[in-house]
Amino acid sequence: MKNIIKKILGATLTVTMLFSTCSTVAVAEVDTQSKVVFSDISLLEAGERMEYTVISSDGGEAVIGIENIPVYTADDSAKWRIWYRGLSIYAEFYMTVTNNRVTSVSDYSISITGGSYENEELTKTTTYGKLTFKSKSIAGIVTKTCWLKGSVTGSDDKITVNWDM
Repeated sequence: MKNIIKKILGATLTVTMLFSTCSTVAVAEVDTQSKVVFSDISLLEAGERMEYTVISSDGGEAVIGIENIPVYTADDSAKWRIWYRGLSIYAEFYMTVTNNRVTSVSDYSISITGGSYENEELTKTTTYGKLTFKSKSIAGIVTKTCWLKGSVTGSDDKITVNWDM
């Protein structure tokens, strides 16, 4: 009986110590069907990422994610990989943020299963980076303009990711 009590007490103390030493983590929340807000992003170390599963417009599951990419600059720049991974479409791009402003967008990737894409374009303002392209089904029967957008709000350590795929 004493051994069982010792084991239970030991396990309880171990779990308590583990959770008391954990640091605060960044959080993701879905505002609407096509918007995920990633909060406290400065807590993500270089190489760490967050993903959130959502329901895509076709009713399937999709994953929205952001990853802190290591950068070696003297300023407070942070480079983020932003992506959408659905059943048939994968799209990503990189966005550099300095002092809560988007300073560059680059290096996009698009993959469509059972179709193709064209007219891809990266755009940037001081508040967002956006990848836009036209997806085409086999034989071009169905076309749709798709986009993936990462927005900063200016001062509250958040990146909002919106999409239409």
